[in-house]
Amino acid sequence: VWERVSEIKTVSKIMSRTFSVFSRKHITAIHRLSRRLNDLRGREHTGVLLKLVAEHAEEIEQLYKAKNKHYLVETGDLLVLCLELLKEGGADADQIMEKCYRRYYDKITGLIEKEVNKKTKKIKRGKNK
Repeated sequence: VWERVSEIKTVSKIMSRTFSVFSRKHITAIHRLSRRLNDLRGREHTGVLLKLVAEHAEEIEQLYKAKNKHYLVETGDLLVLCLELLKEGGADADQIMEKCYRRYYDKITGLIEKEVNKKTKKIKRGKNK
């Protein structure tokens, strides 16, 4: 448990600012243009973004299954769409990511502990036979 806490603190220090000023400027500019386009088309911006997220997720899966490395570029596109959603919702991407990093560490660590416990129980059962 202490190793996990130490690891989380170290990663948090390293990744305290996930997105650079350069990245933030680009996301802001892209979001502004994207919003303007959807306004001109009379479409609800968040709805369009959500539809594009779903389409990109499906495309990424198809490309990955086809062993086409272009899935990586499409993953980047998906990231931009997700960052746009955060911007649209008025959220700070770094704050959200910090929260998500902690959640993922906790979830994955918990799942690892469960798997280790399962294997330990199987080993103990095997010795008792």
